[in-house]
Amino acid sequence: MALVLTNARILAGADAWREVEAIAMADGRVLAVGSASEVRAASGAGSRVVDLNGALVAPGFNDSHMHILWYGLTLLMADLSPAAGVRSVPALVEALQRWRAANPGSEWVLGGRYDQNTFPGASHPVRADLDEAFPVTPVYISQTSGHAGVANSVALRLAGIDATTVDPPGGAIVRDARGEPTGLLLEDAMDRVTARIPEPTRAEQVEAIARACERLVANGITAASEMSLGSYGLAAEVDAYLRTSELGAPVRMTLHPLTSVLGLPDGGVAFKQAAHDLGLPATSRPGVGGVRLGGAKLFVDGALTVRTAALRRPFVDGSGSGMLLHDPDRLRAIVRAAHLLGWQVCAHAIGDRAVDEALCAIEAAQSVLARVDARHRVEHAMVLGVDLIERMAAGGIVADLQPEFLARLGDAYVMGLGAERAASVNPAASLVAAGVAMAFGSDCPVVPGAPLAGIAAAAARRTPSGVTLGPNEAISPLEALRCYTGGAAFAEFDDQQSGSLEFGRRADAVVLRLAEPDAPLDRPETWASAAVETTLVGGVPVYGADALD
Repeated sequence: MALVLTNARILAGADAWREVEAIAMADGRVLAVGSASEVRAASGAGSRVVDLNGALVAPGFNDSHMHILWYGLTLLMADLSPAAGVRSVPALVEALQRWRAANPGSEWVLGGRYDQNTFPGASHPVRADLDEAFPVTPVYISQTSGHAGVANSVALRLAGIDATTVDPPGGAIVRDARGEPTGLLLEDAMDRVTARIPEPTRAEQVEAIARACERLVANGITAASEMSLGSYGLAAEVDAYLRTSELGAPVRMTLHPLTSVLGLPDGGVAFKQAAHDLGLPATSRPGVGGVRLGGAKLFVDGALTVRTAALRRPFVDGSGSGMLLHDPDRLRAIVRAAHLLGWQVCAHAIGDRAVDEALCAIEAAQSVLARVDARHRVEHAMVLGVDLIERMAAGGIVADLQPEFLARLGDAYVMGLGAERAASVNPAASLVAAGVAMAFGSDCPVVPGAPLAGIAAAAARRTPSGVTLGPNEAISPLEALRCYTGGAAFAEFDDQQSGSLEFGRRADAVVLRLAEPDAPLDRPETWASAAVETTLVGGVPVYGADALD
């Protein structure tokens, strides 16, 4: 029996949006789109017809870059985000104390998503701040980017970090004037502490993934990419994702393993062989939900919010020019190995110096073996020069941006880069003009991961304090919607199956209730005030099913 949604504003169209009034779904696919009479005729007698009373229907959102397992795990930690009211070190300590009181049996006190840029003086907490409240219990908190963390003295002692400890490659142990660790750890230096935190069990991983998926469908997300697979072991995490899917998690998930976990460049296995060995499909996601293998993820630099993004020009606050996490030769070896083994390369590169190095590595790999339509990706690509954009266009590189960063973290970019340079962060309009394929994700839990907020942010480009960053780099809400749907599907090699509501495509859709039914779709406010009413995966309501009664 087909499901027919009618009396709605339905955004269909594979290449350009067109608005129709009805859609029919059957057997997990779109059966017909068009006028109410056309769709009813195509769906046949006995179809279930639902009057949506003027709601907006769009393809299901696809978060092309997030961390599903990490997101689920952070939901169990102390929420130290500005949204939770944590805008000072004392407020942070109080939040940790409340969490400890609610979790007295926990071996560690854990918190996440603090943003020192919102604190007075924009200073990170230090171990002394944590020691006073927790003198005998190990504490570890992560900055919202995930590229920095702070440990108390107990945690540092467990990790063997003291004044004599040498900074690891690709990381830094921040020290005070006497050379003593302050507790702040940058990039790979965090590993010394996080390795001491008990790993979640397989059951806890399954629970975390399922919990994350519940939040995703509530935001209208029908597909999402896990961009750091293997932190707790590659086969173990794949098994957790497969178990979660078998238990009914509705989100279609693409898993991107870390190059370090794959053993690149010194070892590694071909993409299709890896998919076979892990029991994952490489090209399709069957059924409601489902799991498949994606590209190989590597980090080239850090983050703007903690000043570890690698820049051509220094940060304006005297914090340096960031850091590259691999020397150029090592980076090129990793990318070449992945490329030759058939992997799509997904290179985290935020600063322009890092993007330059990533492109050099990809270009060098292509010169050894030219792969047509490899769809290698630069993740984040936040600070770009004209030369880099031109090279991305010439090389067929996909830019994976996170517009929600502007709305949640934009003021920190002004603090670090200055107003002029911050205005060109996330240069979506320039990328569109150059013909660079673009996908949108969230990097959740770095930010909450709300596509409606991301669409509005891409069009408005307003920071939390209300500053507009580079209005010339704004794109229309409908262009942004395309990046969250067809653009994301293209980035995942799934554009022949999903990303648009056309005949034969997967029936993944989101029903949105607008504040005003006839609100123009070219205004950011329309999307910022919209609400997810129902989410359908394969034509099956997985969130808000009662709205279709």
